[in-house]
Amino acid sequence: MNITLKLGTYNFLKSQLTTADTLLKPLFHANADHLLIKRLSTFAQYRSINGVYDPQKNLYSLTYLKLNPDQAKLFEDKLFGTHQYSFNSNATATLQKRESPREYLIIRTFTETSQIKAWQLMLQEEIQKQIQGTTEEDFGFFSKAYSLVD
Repeated sequence: MNITLKLGTYNFLKSQLTTADTLLKPLFHANADHLLIKRLSTFAQYRSINGVYDPQKNLYSLTYLKLNPDQAKLFEDKLFGTHQYSFNSNATATLQKRESPREYLIIRTFTETSQIKAWQLMLQEEIQKQIQGTTEEDFGFFSKAYSLVD
């Protein structure tokens, strides 16, 4: 699965929607942009590097990471390592930005909003503990929650 993300209003994105795509509305911020996940086979903005998400569930959590070279090495080491780690999951898709290989997108789907909040908190704690460690160097990290457009 290779994808391109597009933000915009519902009317703007609806005209670009195909049957393979997913149109999402913001879950916790009503005035935020909608998100279109366009599935592409080649030349997409993000390429899949690990896992998949379940598109049958109606709640989505998207987490963006921008890491320095050392952090990216740690992240991928834990992602592809043989030990159990929260990013290495069948229910979680990890994608890498094509133009910037130290930028990642983590997509996971849920059935309840409480699960999203718990996941985002756990993910932030794991990244700070496992990737950032004790360094004070900032890194890009944010999560957004969306639901399927009815």
